[in-house]
Amino acid sequence: MKSRFERILEPTDTWAIFDLVSGVPVIIGTKLMIGLSLEEAEETLAVLNAPPKVRKRSAA
Repeated sequence: MKSRFERILEPTDTWAIFDLVSGVPVIIGTKLMIGLSLEEAEETLAVLNAPPKVRKRSAA
């Protein structure tokens, strides 16, 4: 399965996280995901592209 989010190197040698579906930078809360260090970008990308957690049903 192809990842929805990707990091892009900006002209300022910082990183941005883009949503490949919408084609725009990601916003988390009130923070636009641009101007990130490589470490910040990799950590954010790992969280965003992680598979969703499966919720266990409780016995009724």
